Amino acid sequence: MQAAARFREAIAILEHARDRAASSGCDLDLAERAATAVRDTVLRECIAAGLYANPSLLGDGSPIRVSSGVDAALMDEEDPPTALVASAPATPPFSPCAAEFAREGGELVDPVLSGVKALLIDLDGTMYSPSGPIPGADEFYGYLLRQRLPYVFLSNTGAKGAHGVQAKLAKNGFLLQAAPVPTDNIYTAAQAQCAYMADHIPHHARVFVIAGGVEGEDAWWMELLTAAAERVATWELRTRLTEEEAKEWAAIAGAAIAAAPGEGRPKVFVVLFTDGSISSSVDPKTNERGYADWSFDVIKKASILLSHGAEFVCTAEDAFNPTSDGFPLPGPGMFSAMFRKLMYPLGSERHRVCGKGGGAAEGGKYMVGHAIEMLRRQGFDGELHEVLIVGDRFDTDIRGGRSVGIKTCLVESGCHTSQLQQFYPADTAHFVAPDLRAILPEPEDSQHGLLPHFVDKRLMLR
Repeated sequence: MQAAARFREAIAILEHARDRAASSGCDLDLAERAATAVRDTVLRECIAAGLYANPSLLGDGSPIRVSSGVDAALMDEEDPPTALVASAPATPPFSPCAAEFAREGGELVDPVLSGVKALLIDLDGTMYSPSGPIPGADEFYGYLLRQRLPYVFLSNTGAKGAHGVQAKLAKNGFLLQAAPVPTDNIYTAAQAQCAYMADHIPHHARVFVIAGGVEGEDAWWMELLTAAAERVATWELRTRLTEEEAKEWAAIAGAAIAAAPGEGRPKVFVVLFTDGSISSSVDPKTNERGYADWSFDVIKKASILLSHGAEFVCTAEDAFNPTSDGFPLPGPGMFSAMFRKLMYPLGSERHRVCGKGGGAAEGGKYMVGHAIEMLRRQGFDGELHEVLIVGDRFDTDIRGGRSVGIKTCLVESGCHTSQLQQFYPADTAHFVAPDLRAILPEPEDSQHGLLPHFVDKRLMLR
């Protein structure tokens, strides 16, 4: 209650100073600075207490995002408290409290879900971890169903499609898995990449696939057949190459580039379908098993092609995958970075990422853009700012959301925490929460303390 009183006092002082200066002819600028100093002091205390989400936005002119769902109600939007930047804690607590929600016009307004009519939800690190479901995942899924909100589980996995994810969700033992999550509510980077390939790889192309997933279950091949069976039938698709074959393909790739530099599409592609590890997918031409693990040989074959004009297409650039013991496993981003380095500088424009975090023409269109179309097929008819993406990585989930203009929320239950925001300055999250449970509204009789609500367009606490 002391904090509430101090906050009311700060707002009152600010308004009183403005009124007196305006009516008495005093120096309005001086009065404004004095009153604002009092307000800023209290706001710093609120930030330190965790009442605000993502105070890194304070210095860039953006509205403050507060955990009660109130943005600019605390101050004039034209006058963000930039003085807070220097004095705010170096690692401020971003996580909003689930008990904090606003009341406007008698309706409850959730801090993050306010105005949200549809959601895109990451899976690994958001809904589940290697140890099983993340606390709050069941409650969050139940909330989606009760509110009948359109949603898509949007996974950057390159090793399975919607049916594989559906099976994994069931195995994770979610409370609400009595009825499996419909595949119409699931979309993966592997599916997005198949759609991209069907649109962009020309007839009679040569395609070298390095794939992961369950051995013997070539999910990528089935997705490709579904997307463009007639076109796929014209490709020479291989999962294992001899060195002589790799050099022959490289010559074809180089000749195509030389014949029409900067025009048309390459004729040779290296395609990566994996979450990090690879398995021995059957070669469609020879029926031999493909490469069972990363080795110098498979890297050498891919390098021969990419260094001579082949195009590289991958599902995602997640650098690592978390494990239950805390020691990360290599992710697809490590291998993508290796090949990107090989292709620099002349082949940089031939590097495609089709999952979350990929370029506008790849991941933006074929992953996030397609997921938004899935939301519309479920009945969503709103604007992009009414869609929220929730995930645990700045460089995939938040970047993917920002790239198409939807709201973003980072949950700290997986790979990234708020302290890493400084390393992703272009991928600023609108909200940050410890987990999914923290962004759910709670009943008014919550035991967690003060509940913010609107009073005459100002934030008051009770």
